[in-house]
Amino acid sequence: MNRSNIIALLSLVIGLSLVGVIFFEWFEIENLRAKCDQLEETYDQLVKYFFIKDSNFTISLVENPHWKVEAWHENLDSISEIRDGTLHLFYNETSGDWYGNSGVFQGIHTDGRHTNHSLWIGRTPEEANFSEHVIFLKSMLSGKFWLEAKFRIVRIGFNRYPSVFDTTHARVNLGLTLMCAIDDKAFNLEAQTLWLDIYLAGYSLKENDIEVIPKDSNYAQYNEDIHAGYFVGEVHPSDFGEWVEMSIDLGDYISRTLNFIAEIDIKTVRVYGFILFVECLGAYAEVEYDCMETIRT
Repeated sequence: MNRSNIIALLSLVIGLSLVGVIFFEWFEIENLRAKCDQLEETYDQLVKYFFIKDSNFTISLVENPHWKVEAWHENLDSISEIRDGTLHLFYNETSGDWYGNSGVFQGIHTDGRHTNHSLWIGRTPEEANFSEHVIFLKSMLSGKFWLEAKFRIVRIGFNRYPSVFDTTHARVNLGLTLMCAIDDKAFNLEAQTLWLDIYLAGYSLKENDIEVIPKDSNYAQYNEDIHAGYFVGEVHPSDFGEWVEMSIDLGDYISRTLNFIAEIDIKTVRVYGFILFVECLGAYAEVEYDCMETIRT
């Protein structure tokens, strides 16, 4: 066999080998993709979510079986009411000594209060039933569980510099808080509760300055309870008074927050209730919510 034939044969062997490798890798990729699709399908069949009842705020709080007033450090200025198809909240914190809020909640509160019904839980709203809690894994898949929000910030303003919480600015935050038990721990005032905050917007204030907390800012604080959260959106002062719509990958942010808590090895959380709020420290804020809805895709 002459040299040219040997080279041609080697080229053929190498070419066939490369085709074999490419085919094998393609097969492995397709096999892996099929397994991922199977796992995702199993995930969809097993995982349940909570859905928000009266998400468009059509029933007065006096008669509403789903929403109940949440008033942390309530004062004479506090407003939590449903009127004209919106949830209207106002809080005025003038002491600078503590955070306070105006809001509403669904489900079971850590202090034992609860709405007439528990959480609306299931794979979809159509398949859901009222249940005491829903279990979320530490690592939830993204793109599966969404929060659709429509709200407007009517006004916020500075009152005084805080004397607590190691901050040099007054603060305003608004959003959704999940009240959670950790793994198999109890859910009550004595147990270590996880307060998981999903902030739609947040602000640091001085007398003549409003600073927007950047999106994706996050924190975790440990004391008797755990307070952890993410800022998932930004609303700038130029947009105050305007309706803002946000679509938030809630499952992704829940997973990010749980993985951000480093001091405790959390595997699962049990969500018993959630709070929709505006909170202030050394500041005042008025907010209206037009819609707050969770969606499974």
